[in-house]
Amino acid sequence: MNLYETLQQYRDSGRYPMHMPGHKRNPMFYMENPYSLDVTEVEGTDNLHHPAGVIRGLQEMIAFRCYAKDSFILVNGSTCGILAAVSACCRQGDTILMARNCHRSVYHAVYLLQLKPVYLVPEQDKETGISLGITSKEVAQALEENPQIQCVVLTSPTYEGVMSDVGAIAEKVHKKDAVLLVDEAHGAHLAWGDHMPASAMERGADLVIESFHKTLPALTQTAVLHRCSERISKESICRYLDIYETSSPSYILMASVAQCVDWLCREGQNAFSRYEKRLGRFREKAGKWKYLSLWEREEKEPSKLVICTGKSEKYTGTDLAEQLRSEYNIEVEMAAGNYVIAMTSVGDSSEGCKRLITALTEIDRELAESVLPTENEKENIAGRQLPAQLLSAYEAMNAPCEEVSLAAGQGRISAEYAFVYPPGIPFLVPGEVIDKNVLAQIKQAKEKKLELLGLLDERAEKIRVVEGEKNG
Repeated sequence: MNLYETLQQYRDSGRYPMHMPGHKRNPMFYMENPYSLDVTEVEGTDNLHHPAGVIRGLQEMIAFRCYAKDSFILVNGSTCGILAAVSACCRQGDTILMARNCHRSVYHAVYLLQLKPVYLVPEQDKETGISLGITSKEVAQALEENPQIQCVVLTSPTYEGVMSDVGAIAEKVHKKDAVLLVDEAHGAHLAWGDHMPASAMERGADLVIESFHKTLPALTQTAVLHRCSERISKESICRYLDIYETSSPSYILMASVAQCVDWLCREGQNAFSRYEKRLGRFREKAGKWKYLSLWEREEKEPSKLVICTGKSEKYTGTDLAEQLRSEYNIEVEMAAGNYVIAMTSVGDSSEGCKRLITALTEIDRELAESVLPTENEKENIAGRQLPAQLLSAYEAMNAPCEEVSLAAGQGRISAEYAFVYPPGIPFLVPGEVIDKNVLAQIKQAKEKKLELLGLLDERAEKIRVVEGEKNG
């Protein structure tokens, strides 16, 4: 069975997608035979890299509706937008202030430009280990201690939906004449829902990157880069998009953005009203659970449903995801040690939302009757101090290296990343010392059957380190 046939089989399986993309395979979003629409830059179709016609008009419409000066359609996902935005803000060797829970594409920009990262380490929820928001106080302190910083990068909302106070942070950043770049890949819906939290564009960010495909009805890889101030020139953004974005952009993907925006302008207000009511009903019913629970915070946006399984080692997030898949034919976005993420969107059907709440309520009833918390709960290690950084990522990844066992790697300098995917946030970066905490996180990820990536050794038994003496 090839990939095309596999996708057909998945489509026909009846499995409901509580995961991205945001169109949720809803039949109300339709595109005729894509082969008949797959063209190149011919007369009348415009050119993404030099838009002057229909693509330019679409970008101007998006900018108008999203409170931006310019909006640039991306067909290589938010990744190419982040690479272009960081490159437009920084010169080679600059110091960058970035949240430690940034997406790996930010780390790739750091590597490519040989930047010197200063990390903002978000506080973490004690029960789940989920990263909370970055505060303006933390940003102000870091800028005071590192006056050479010209660019600040945050993720808001995060994978779990946590939002930082972008407005207050923007004030601190601009006071130091620096640029604020916000990865809002998981918040493309914010600018379109009347009762959603304000988007980063509205709160004063200078550059904002959004993945349309994550939370809006658009095809995978569609995203937008918004330029919201004059602190970074349009010409600079275009220069780097020419470098990072394909020179053969898919007209199918651009047409998907056009369809998405047209639908939002025409149907969005009513659709979001119905969607927000569905979320309200879901939360009302979830409030009656006895074992499972929704993880909620004041600063969390409502579209992400973070469903906690408690701390019992007898029933984990991986177990919940598997039970939803095997018994209820529902696929969630992500399974963590003690929670799962169900991604909702305006593309969800009422039937799909009812199916999820019914399944979870039944599972909760079973768990309340059969599963008890264990006394010996494992400590959440995610929030400990960051590993010491002795080399830059660029130096470590280009230095002579060797592969050793994990145990032998303790105290050595890593030559590779380590992260659980999703969401793709590194807990080990090349150039950092492999300490006990890093090894414990690798062990925990393996025990809970999470997808551990970054290590060249797929079995996660060995790790690449920089050649030389053991640190310390």
